Amino acid sequence: MAPSTAARSSGSQDYTEPRYETALWEAESGDSARAIQIAATTFKTVSNRDGRLYLALAFARAGNIEQARKMADALDQDSPLDTLVQNYSLPTIRAAMKLNANDPAGAIAALQPSLKYELSFNTSFNGLYPAYIRGLAYLQLGEGRLAAAEFQKLVDHRGLVGIDVIGALAHLQIARAQKMMGDEASARKWYEDFLALWKDADPAVPIYQQAKAEYAKLGKS
Repeated sequence: MAPSTAARSSGSQDYTEPRYETALWEAESGDSARAIQIAATTFKTVSNRDGRLYLALAFARAGNIEQARKMADALDQDSPLDTLVQNYSLPTIRAAMKLNANDPAGAIAALQPSLKYELSFNTSFNGLYPAYIRGLAYLQLGEGRLAAAEFQKLVDHRGLVGIDVIGALAHLQIARAQKMMGDEASARKWYEDFLALWKDADPAVPIYQQAKAEYAKLGKS
């Protein structure tokens, strides 16, 4: 997937994201191998804290838990008194690690400190990321109603989410949550919203392919 794909899929064709953002967006879009490749290359050149927070989350979401843990521990030591690092960024990274380890309850617990801060404007990864990861954890637990409520936060706060890829993906995740709850009419509407947002996306994007397949199956049910 080309680096511009995530931005294009989010509705902005003119935005050129930093490579560490590309790594995270590739991870969220389902191309873990490419995400890890980009993150590993970018890691050698990024020294600022915000970029390293992005990379740690990208590694966690893509499944390189060992590297994510090393980076999170180092960032923890470097910023012990930074409120948003300690209560927003690091809990999100650690929750993503738990999610990848199939421990959704652990992910929700790890995100507890973020509840007071998830609507804060952050200079690292932003866009209500704690709510998005919490929603994914609830999906893993089969709690569709609770998952939908978390993803709805991203839909309701578009100004905060901006062009971040999880803003569009929240529509897909709500569709999945509605399907889990047995509301196929609502699920169909949310799938259609997502597919409209991503109508210009690279057709090879894994999560886009999944969404189209799920929607087609829903239409036959």
